[in-house]
Amino acid sequence: MTQEMIDELLGSVTKLLDDIKDVQENSHYMDQLINQLELRVNDMEITIHDLEQNAKSLDHRLSQVLECIMGRAKKEIIFYQAIS
Repeated sequence: MTQEMIDELLGSVTKLLDDIKDVQENSHYMDQLINQLELRVNDMEITIHDLEQNAKSLDHRLSQVLECIMGRAKKEIIFYQAIS
């Protein structure tokens, strides 16, 4: 093997190692992005769950208010029927 061939081989290996290093750095960056995305998805899941709970609570409270209104209306109807 000549010195020129050895130098070419060494240059190719060096370039290959640089490429591998770039791939590793990009891989770490992608891992960070994926982790951030997972955290955001988890936060959204918690927020959606909280919104669902709030909606159920509002629905329950609205039902109570409607029952109260219907009860009062029924009493008023009975009262007006009694005085008529």
